[in-house]
Amino acid sequence: MTFQTFWGKARPSKRSIGPRFHPVWAHSLDVAASGLALIRARPQAFMTLAQQLGWELEALRALWLHLLALHDIGKFSPLFQAAAPHCYPHCQIPWPEDVVLKNLDPGHPTAGFVLLRDWIDDGATPGDAPPLCAGWDWGETTLLLEPILGHHGRPAAGPDRRRGWGHLFRPVGAAHAAFAYWRAVAALLPVPDLPPPSEAQLKAVSWRLAGLTALADWIGSDQSHFPYTAPDTDLRTYWEAAIAQAEGAVAAFGLVPAAPGPRLSFSALTGVTCPPSAAQSWATEVALPDGPLLIIVEDVTGGGKTEAALMLAHRLLADGRARGLFLALPTMATANAMFSRVREIAPRLFGEGAKPSLTLAHGAATLHPAFRSVPVPAAPGAAPAGEREGEQDSAAVAAGWLMGESRRALLADLGVGTIDQVLLSVLPARYQAVRLAGLADKVLLVDEAHSYDAYVGTELERLVAFHAAGGGSTIILSATLPRTVKDRLVAAWRGAVGDGGAPLKQAHYPVATLVARAGSPVEKRLHARPELRRNLTVTRVPNPSSALERIRAAVAAGACVAYVRNTVDDAIETAAVLRQAGIPADLFHARFAMHDRLAIEERVLATFGKSSQPEDRRGRVLVATQVLEQSLDLDFDLIVSDLAPIDALLQRAGRLWRHAGRPRSVSGPELVIVSPDPAGSVSADWVGAALRRTAFVYTDPAILWRTARTLFASATFNVPRDVRSAIEAVYAENKGDVPEVLLAASDEQHGRAGAERAFADQNLLDHRDGYRADGKAWQQERQVVTRLAEAARVLRLARRDGERLVPWAQDPDPSTAWSLSEVKAYERVLRGRHQAEVRWRSLVDAVRVGWSRFDEDVILLPLERQQGEAWAGVLVDDEGQAVNFTYSVAEGLRVT
Repeated sequence: MTFQTFWGKARPSKRSIGPRFHPVWAHSLDVAASGLALIRARPQAFMTLAQQLGWELEALRALWLHLLALHDIGKFSPLFQAAAPHCYPHCQIPWPEDVVLKNLDPGHPTAGFVLLRDWIDDGATPGDAPPLCAGWDWGETTLLLEPILGHHGRPAAGPDRRRGWGHLFRPVGAAHAAFAYWRAVAALLPVPDLPPPSEAQLKAVSWRLAGLTALADWIGSDQSHFPYTAPDTDLRTYWEAAIAQAEGAVAAFGLVPAAPGPRLSFSALTGVTCPPSAAQSWATEVALPDGPLLIIVEDVTGGGKTEAALMLAHRLLADGRARGLFLALPTMATANAMFSRVREIAPRLFGEGAKPSLTLAHGAATLHPAFRSVPVPAAPGAAPAGEREGEQDSAAVAAGWLMGESRRALLADLGVGTIDQVLLSVLPARYQAVRLAGLADKVLLVDEAHSYDAYVGTELERLVAFHAAGGGSTIILSATLPRTVKDRLVAAWRGAVGDGGAPLKQAHYPVATLVARAGSPVEKRLHARPELRRNLTVTRVPNPSSALERIRAAVAAGACVAYVRNTVDDAIETAAVLRQAGIPADLFHARFAMHDRLAIEERVLATFGKSSQPEDRRGRVLVATQVLEQSLDLDFDLIVSDLAPIDALLQRAGRLWRHAGRPRSVSGPELVIVSPDPAGSVSADWVGAALRRTAFVYTDPAILWRTARTLFASATFNVPRDVRSAIEAVYAENKGDVPEVLLAASDEQHGRAGAERAFADQNLLDHRDGYRADGKAWQQERQVVTRLAEAARVLRLARRDGERLVPWAQDPDPSTAWSLSEVKAYERVLRGRHQAEVRWRSLVDAVRVGWSRFDEDVILLPLERQQGEAWAGVLVDDEGQAVNFTYSVAEGLRVT
């Protein structure tokens, strides 16, 4: 019986004038050829896999190509063939009407498991070739097959021997055809006799094999490079042509890494002409042992940690130990700022004439000015008739995944994005293994590591472990990293590489730490630059009114001031008071429509950033929320802040007198903190009495009380001398020094943090388990939680234009205009009020017709102009209960 008439793809492009289907054998060879092209493009990633299995690269290559050619063997099942009746091979097998009507198809991956299990258990051999993985038991073979058959973004459910799967290949002619195809594969792509690796080795490599297999399947599904072919085409002739086509496809998808450049000096790499800092000199000189590395650099804000990390990454690239870099940041604003910095250095990391891909990765990346010319890809099309969830056409999935900037950044030479993009690689999200495979031969750089809560911190530990298990090196940067957090990160890394290692010793600050598989950790005490060694004057004021008096006096003297409020509503109200007093106050928070937020971010950097001029800054005030804390290169003469945990306050203080040589209107760097007195009477509402809304943001009053006690113990705070002791004093495990009235709320917060860590542990994948079905619900990316943030909904702001609603933001592309008009609102505010008023319904319905299925949860908020610059809108629930909003470019979104 011939196997060549069985279809594998039956969705020809509109431009196709060839056959109406692509045979399963041809598609399988397309994918195998794509795998060969990936090996040639990324040899280091595959060499690491081979070494972990104890094989030569050629042996891994032969086995993987053979398995790729079998990845869709389950498509020989009559139930799959029946999904496209017009292509059903009636001449080969009768129509399986009884089982089709019962909908008993578990999917072609499971069907492939059934076939291969039965053949391997029976010792079947395709032709004269030895059996697949001769001498392996079924458990070992399963660990190898699961990442191959699970190429639709999640592990494939293997066959359950307790269930009868005989109907999958009834009539038996289908199984005979599949067996004949395997004989042809064995002749074309023979497998050498390979010793079985250990279970742990197979589990360790299974994650990247799964990702690379899915990637090969996507590439091999692209019709522009692999057009449909006639069933009677000669296999060997087709294979040779597919190899050449795959080389072009891999290049077209941007998956051929740029060649790293030669080793450069620090100044040549970064363009920094002043002498390097201690951290930067250490990064240039420290020995980098073989194998995966964990490097943690703790230094003061403005100390040049990013440039030190880029130097370390450059050395690993130049030595051939990595082929790219991904920089993970806590927020979109910090990712945008980092992208601008890395873009200048990117060409120097790679060889002359190379064109490295540089991609920004976060939910609004395509709205960043540098990416506005990149077309937003259409959403993946609906699955072809008969294809179920999890079996969508690979070409459609690839278009939606590979062409999305926030995902493709994991495969680009240089990716910059929010940490969420890499955290998705260690959560049961569809195609997480592709993210892991993209990271495998890259240096992972995590900035602002102190800024994450217990849930995200646990995810970060797991990410570090996964990356180390895959042979990758991680660099972590922080200005204020508590020792307990550092110890957990090191423990997670060591657990993945099997290194017990000597415990860390250094309690100094600043300090650089390098942990390798062999030898004791390197702990280098650093010295901050002279201009960053300073005594900060720390002043307490009892309430926001006193803070405003300090700001008015500083502005009158010509100073440039930042006032950091802990909530958006506080920031909006403060800016309004200052403006009414005639003080020019900019407002920066996260509750602006994306169009306005990007413009404000650009204006803030121009007014208060490194390149700002004295006339730009003089007498100006920035009122901001926590968006000010992280990675934004801003500089103020005076900073006023609400009380916050000490690490947040030190981050805010890092924007004080940041750049040497500027003319100043105040005598020295001063941090003014709005706080109740820690030495006075302490009640259970100690924080809320002075800062009502702060108690809802920072819910552990013991941390705030310890912060206040530590900072106000002296009139000055020395940076860097006092940083380590202050951090450890605030985050100490003992409770004996905390006022008793605060302990109940503090204990509750500790319990919540423990629950968050436990919840994260429950959700996270474990590299030791291997890529296999384990009962977890593998969800679409948008359904997977990377942060335990308060529930929020996306609002799209609209305004009336005649008899239609148009986006708040203007752009030639309607999709981009609507995305630029988005802002988030908390569900506790909305309380189910998700609809526009009845008078708007017809216009709203007309707008939503043009939105994609991915926008179903987005709420449209029509706005009407009020007096001045304000606009107003209303949302209601099914019973007509309303919530009222105002929006303006000056204040953002407010609930009235």
